[in-house]
Amino acid sequence: MEKSLQAKQAWIATLAKPIVPVARNRLIAATTAVKLARTLMPSGLANVFAPFEGGRWGGQVPAGGPGWLKPFDKPAEETGGLFAIRQLAIELDRWGSAVASTHGVDEALDKLVYDEEYAMTLPVTDPYRLDHADEVAYEALRHRGGNCGYYASATFALLRHGGVAPLDMLIILPREGGRFADSHTVAVLGIPDVEGNQKEPPFAQWSEQAVIADPTTDEMGMPASVLGTRWPPGKYRLLSYVRVPPGKPGG
Repeated sequence: MEKSLQAKQAWIATLAKPIVPVARNRLIAATTAVKLARTLMPSGLANVFAPFEGGRWGGQVPAGGPGWLKPFDKPAEETGGLFAIRQLAIELDRWGSAVASTHGVDEALDKLVYDEEYAMTLPVTDPYRLDHADEVAYEALRHRGGNCGYYASATFALLRHGGVAPLDMLIILPREGGRFADSHTVAVLGIPDVEGNQKEPPFAQWSEQAVIADPTTDEMGMPASVLGTRWPPGKYRLLSYVRVPPGKPGG
């Protein structure tokens, strides 16, 4: 392992300290990771523009978080007049920051040497995949924003270095319409070793026991069963891109 990657992982582990005491409680661990990701990456998503939701990416700082990390409050919702213009300005500023953050992550990742075609031939638990997830997470956390994949990578890495296992990062793809037609990425805590293909774990085998951590959608951890409503398995494939198996916290 390169020293530069070790340093990045050590930094992520420092950020993940609030998760360590609650790592065995999936719901609390997921909620802690969501709060951390939202506060560490306050720019939010570049592909979401909601004039009356500006600032929603901030949040509470979990106990044990870095001393320099400060929360910020969601601006009060305004419905019209001059206050609505003010709210729109707040959201424009957030959105501009999100675009810049995403671009910064994109540029940094373009400089990495990573063979995705080769990676796809490897098991989801292979260190090559895990290390790349940390590289993506590091850049997302450093630039303080990104797309849903960058938020998921950051959340996954925080949970991994916080000692959570089993842990997956799922890529949700439409069964029809192409890869980028309507896709999403999310961290999932508690998917067991399944019967069948671990790269596409059958939803029925973990929907009632696992928990999702999705800072782009929720303000806390949620039962994995909600994926069945948001992304029905009949219409979407739930693919594990990288995984920490049971008994392997921290990778």
